[in-house]
Amino acid sequence: MACLLAKYISLLLSLAFFILPARASDMTLATDDWPPFRISENDGLIGLDLDLMDEIARRAGADLRVVKMPWGRSLTSMESGTVDVMTGLAYREERAVYIAYTDTPYFNCTTSFYTLAGRENEIQTYEDLTKHQIGFVLHSAYFDQFDNDSSLDKVGVPQEQTLIDMLVKERFAVMIGTDCQVDYFIERQGLSEKIEKAPYNPGNSVDLYLGVSKKSDWAKQLDLLNKVVKELVDEGFVDKIAQQYYGAQS
Repeated sequence: MACLLAKYISLLLSLAFFILPARASDMTLATDDWPPFRISENDGLIGLDLDLMDEIARRAGADLRVVKMPWGRSLTSMESGTVDVMTGLAYREERAVYIAYTDTPYFNCTTSFYTLAGRENEIQTYEDLTKHQIGFVLHSAYFDQFDNDSSLDKVGVPQEQTLIDMLVKERFAVMIGTDCQVDYFIERQGLSEKIEKAPYNPGNSVDLYLGVSKKSDWAKQLDLLNKVVKELVDEGFVDKIAQQYYGAQS
């Protein structure tokens, strides 16, 4: 009888192994402030990227852990494999050495240049940039011509808030930014009458991707993450959560 009971328990345990879902795997997201995608609040981070990652983790069976760190350190951590994923990544060949990008971008922006109101017409062409000092965020990817142009007088700062503060204080005449983030920032801080977008626009598309460290175990499940991201975009999930942030603007 005892032998029969033991076999029955063993059979139940074996069935449970196949029936019950596998234990979720840890997934560490490295991120920083980049409203409306990542917004710091007293009790943590909120924003479009956080809502997106919560749903990606749910569908992929992951336990999501969010670690806030500067953008440059996030990239270094992706390279070393001490974190698993990052959001808001523009594709760059040098990053693709250590980051596996999902196939489908989840958001599309463009690059713009900004000046104080009344000076925007000073930037009509790319060549006009050579006449000015230009603020940019360190470790950011804008567009190849600008990123690789060592002849321009560029001033690198750690984050967009510093960039905007320095422009308002006239520490430089021009700043470069990704419009889907900078326009939101300017509107929310009541700076629409102080800062203007310059006429010159490189016309590029800044596609934002989820990236996975190639040293992470999640790199082995890139097909799954590709499937989940594409589903979320096709279902309109990303558009819906974007509307919650952009639609709330005055």
